[in-house]
Amino acid sequence: MSETEHIEFEESSGNVFADIGFDAPTAARLSYKADLVGVLYRAQQERDLNQSAFSRLVGIPQPRLSKLYSGKLDGMSTDKLLDAVARVGAHVVIRVEAHPEAGDAAGRVELEVL
Repeated sequence: MSETEHIEFEESSGNVFADIGFDAPTAARLSYKADLVGVLYRAQQERDLNQSAFSRLVGIPQPRLSKLYSGKLDGMSTDKLLDAVARVGAHVVIRVEAHPEAGDAAGRVELEVL
């Protein structure tokens, strides 16, 4: 009988970008951009379109779309991603609200994909 090998691991914080060392604001921004790219990817799969056809639909050049799908999020604004998500029929809601407990601290951006 072989002995089971012990593997050490660290539990995720829930944000892979924070886990690999990005500061909190950058990790949050990259996380919600990745969520938006995920919405686009699923929309492409549901429509059974190739990247060229889908890129025309969402207004993102095909090579750039391919890079997004590979996790290269730099250089693509959140506004452009939100526009692309809206072009596939998603209802995008942006809500700004006061956060009374924040005081002088910076607010935060949250994204909820339903």
